[in-house]
Amino acid sequence: MPDPLERVTDSLHRAQLEQIRELDGERRASAELQKMIQGFQSQRGIYKPAGSDYALWVRQTSRGVYPDEQPVTSPDGSWTYRYSPEGRDGRTDMALSTNRGLLKCMADGVPIGVFRQDLTLGPKGGYEVMGLAFVSEFDGSHFVLRGEAIDWTTAPTPQNIVPKFEPFELDQSPTQETTRVVRDQRFGVAVRRIYHERCGLCNVGYRLKGRPLALDAAHIIPVDHHGRIGDVRNGMLLCKNHHALFDSYAWTIDDDLRVVVSDDSDFRASAAANHVLMFESQRLLNLPSQPEDLPAQEAIRWRLQAFEHA
Repeated sequence: MPDPLERVTDSLHRAQLEQIRELDGERRASAELQKMIQGFQSQRGIYKPAGSDYALWVRQTSRGVYPDEQPVTSPDGSWTYRYSPEGRDGRTDMALSTNRGLLKCMADGVPIGVFRQDLTLGPKGGYEVMGLAFVSEFDGSHFVLRGEAIDWTTAPTPQNIVPKFEPFELDQSPTQETTRVVRDQRFGVAVRRIYHERCGLCNVGYRLKGRPLALDAAHIIPVDHHGRIGDVRNGMLLCKNHHALFDSYAWTIDDDLRVVVSDDSDFRASAAANHVLMFESQRLLNLPSQPEDLPAQEAIRWRLQAFEHA
């Protein structure tokens, strides 16, 4: 499908949505976002620019009065987030311009930005930029927001449907370098979210001033073998140490998600000081909460075969 931003005719509105898409997955201090995002300094909850029919963004705060829920990520990297409408006098009022702005986005397929507060980012906290989402429905109590897939040119997978895993990219024609880089970045963001920002092998989650670091989204079937980029089931989140060893086929996982370590004597002797040997034959310590986001069996079997011939 064409880029949904193409249907946004207001150039300022479209530029802001493009900015939010570029920030997908980043954590930024409130003061930074106030300089970048229209309305962020003064508005809470739902922001609809004056004179616009459409809402531009929503943000969830940790002390908000509305019962918003945790986002749930799908294998294609999209996510579902139920967001409460605004009200007055303790009651939902769908006649409010902010709620009408989200309903208009739903009717016309115009995406919105989504921000969620993160109090670990310094004394005043900050926000994780969830990226762009579509308002798929209003279920009577919440707006149902569906985040863009890793490949933003495809519609998010319908709710409650687990798509068939395709191990390899179906379109293997050369893509623009910028497109490939963006898709790989979005793959990393999605994998980071489902692994709770901790290494799948050792469960370590490095953070510096509230921001995660030294963690990589590893492809089970590598990109240079046309491994799937648009599906988190072809990925695991690993610390840089264990990612480097994984890419060198020093270790892998089996069908039961247990750790298999190379029997190479040089490696085992040199890895005595590395924790990788401690996890041999154990199931990965950190895995996605949703069973449908676990590494795909087809990808694991490809990796095992490559590991055995490395």
